[in-house]
Amino acid sequence: MADTLSEADVRSQQWDKEIKGFAAKRYVMKELVMEVASTAWTNSFYQKTATSLTGGTGSAIKGIPRGAAFPFIEKGVTLKNSVILKHGGEGVIYWEDLLTSNIAAEANVIQDVTDAVVNSVDSVIYSTLTENDTPAAINTLAIAAGYEWNSATVNNRDPVQNILDAIALISADRYPILTSGRGYLVVNEPDYAKILGNAKVLNNPTFKVDVTSNGNVSQLCGLRVKVSPVVTAGNALIVLAKTCGTWKQTMALTVEVIKDPLKQYTIRAAEIGVCQLTDPESVCLITNTRA
Repeated sequence: MADTLSEADVRSQQWDKEIKGFAAKRYVMKELVMEVASTAWTNSFYQKTATSLTGGTGSAIKGIPRGAAFPFIEKGVTLKNSVILKHGGEGVIYWEDLLTSNIAAEANVIQDVTDAVVNSVDSVIYSTLTENDTPAAINTLAIAAGYEWNSATVNNRDPVQNILDAIALISADRYPILTSGRGYLVVNEPDYAKILGNAKVLNNPTFKVDVTSNGNVSQLCGLRVKVSPVVTAGNALIVLAKTCGTWKQTMALTVEVIKDPLKQYTIRAAEIGVCQLTDPESVCLITNTRA
């Protein structure tokens, strides 16, 4: 019996590594924001506006006379506050499965617990960046009725032009969406299928398959393309990663194994943090992608 418990203890340490390792590959939206440690309950930040700075009337940036004072310039910001949230879940591995080394049972619990936490965190980040799909500060581009990516009129489907128009909105706000190497398009699985099956996309010289971890699947129009189920049906999101927002992390994904001898082990995982939309005009939400 001692050997069995010893083996179970070893496995409990592996569960911690497996859950964290699996979660790291599953996060999609979290990869798009800056991660910053925080020990505060309420986190304050300044949300930027993206208007290019000028010196104001009579104090132009261009043409400062010799020996004259420099114009004072200051980017507009708005003070915001956000409160941390706990994301967590737990699952059970029964004693009989421990004794018989039921790897499938362990894997299922790991996947279920991990997906619960990852999906919750990614969903919150998506909702924050899109202002809950009701854009106010971020850029937005609505595809006209009859021109959706699954329009009954095939010739009206033009995701390439829609994406380029959204990029133009972000670029007009002076964010280097195309030159920084940090521009991303995020869509859900059905919309990605529509993109991938579109002749205008497949024949576009910028399109290339680029399958890696964390949802990266391809490149298009100078953007890396990610796929995530947290993206609302009918929407697509373009962001300048690591600029658009911040994930203030109070506790990284943490795993605890709660032992109830002769009955079960409970695997519990949680993460604590809050997402902040810091640069709204480095984001563009494309709406009405589906009819």
